[in-house]
Parts: sequence; C-alpha cells; structure tokens
Amino acid sequence: MAENAESRKSHARNQFNTIAADYDLGPGCFAHFGRRLVAEAAIEPGHRVLDIASGRGAVLFPCSEQLARNGEVIGIDLADEMVRVANEEAARLGISARVRVMDAEHLAFPDATFDRVLCGFGIMFFPDQARALAEFGRVLKPGGRIALSTWRVPQTSELESAMTEVAMQPLRPPGWITEPDVLSKLLAAAGFTEISVKGDSHSFRYSDIDEYWRQARGTGMRSALDTLTASDAAGLRDALRRRVNPDGPGQFCSTSTALIATASR
Repeated sequence: MAENAESRKSHARNQFNTIAADYDLGPGCFAHFGRRLVAEAAIEPGHRVLDIASGRGAVLFPCSEQLARNGEVIGIDLADEMVRVANEEAARLGISARVRVMDAEHLAFPDATFDRVLCGFGIMFFPDQARALAEFGRVLKPGGRIALSTWRVPQTSELESAMTEVAMQPLRPPGWITEPDVLSKLLAAAGFTEISVKGDSHSFRYSDIDEYWRQARGTGMRSALDTLTASDAAGLRDALRRRVNPDGPGQFCSTSTALIATASR
C-alpha cells in the first residue's frame, strides 16, 4: 500500500512538473475558482494562512493580496517545478508570499500554526485523503477553518465527453470527488464541523478549439493527449468540435462547476 502511495505521488509530481509552464492557460479557470475559494474562506486581517497544492498561485496570490501586509500566507506543493514557476511569478508581481516543496500528508509545521488552511483542487491527488485532512486539522488553530475545492464539472468536461465518443478513456485520479455528500462525509470523518459544501459554476470563453486544446494540455489530460497518434488526435478534435461548435467555427463558452467546501476544526 505504501509503495503504491509513493508511486502515485511520484506520478503526480512528474505530471505537474511537466505541465507547470502551461498550467491555467486560456481564460483562467483555476484563477477564477481560486479567488472564489479565498472569498469563501473568510480570511481576516492578521490571519496566518496555509495554501496547500499551490500550483502556480491561483489561491496563493489572491489570498496574499487580501492580507496585504496584515497577515501571512505560505504555499506548499509537491512538484518542484510548480514551486519554481509560482515563486518566479510572485516575485514578478511583487507578492511577498512564497511556495515551498512539501508533501500535504506530512506537513512540516507545528500544531496550531494557521488560522486558515486552503486547498484548491488538490485533495483528489492525495493517496491518503484522511491523513492529509488530519494534517490540515493538526496545523489549524482551535476554531480555525479549512476551505477546499474539487471538480463537479471540470474545465475539460467537453473533452472527456468527446473522448468517450471516440472510445477513449478519460483519465481521472482515483480520489476524484464530484458529489457534495461524499465531500461532506470525508470532512466529517476527519473530525471537522460546521461543514458547508456549495456548487459554484462559471462560464469561460475560448477563442477557438486550439485555445481549448492548449488549456487541456495544461491539465492532467496532457499525458493522454500527447501520446495520441496524428490520426487519433484529429478524430478527437473533430468530436470535440462537434460538441463545442455545432454550428460552425467561432468562439465558444464552457461552463465548469466547482464544489467549494468550508469547515471548522
């Protein structure tokens, strides 16, 4: 079991190192829901905040901007290339918050360190979700709150449907959570209270199929897309085009839905 967990972590690390440069291209789906997660977390001046699975800063940056100089936010991520790119972008934007390499299941912080723990679209990648949530609770101060998000309808939903149409298998991590009840029960089992799970939908506009395809390559779908033969890729793009532009070429909108959960320690 431990070997399998380490294998999954190694795969996730390599995957996100590969997509770091292209992460959240296009209309900024992760950035949008990162701002929404920060809003739901009810962060107050003076708070210390931990952002888990920071990626390129979709949660870290708006959190840092909200706290300004009155508080602190620290980010962690398993993928060292994501950490490098996020810190480089933070420096460019003049944001003081930084990300460090760390495993969410083994947080290197003392007990009761943070007022808020946030995790945007990360919980599904943790081999031991219960252990990760126990760590979230351990580093929270008494009365602290967590806020995390998962996908109910991901930003690649049209692509997943197109893959099914052409007999390809969409890839999702084993811990994928799409149902509010499942997420609520997971948080309750970890000892959290005052649990709230909300669906949050938003439409994102893409200029054409190429922009959507580039965005998809900046997600976990990349490994599947980049190993397609030219013929299979053309067939998949045709199936995708029929779904998003049934009346011909042009811009199209894609609606994604996140589950945003908050809970108290």
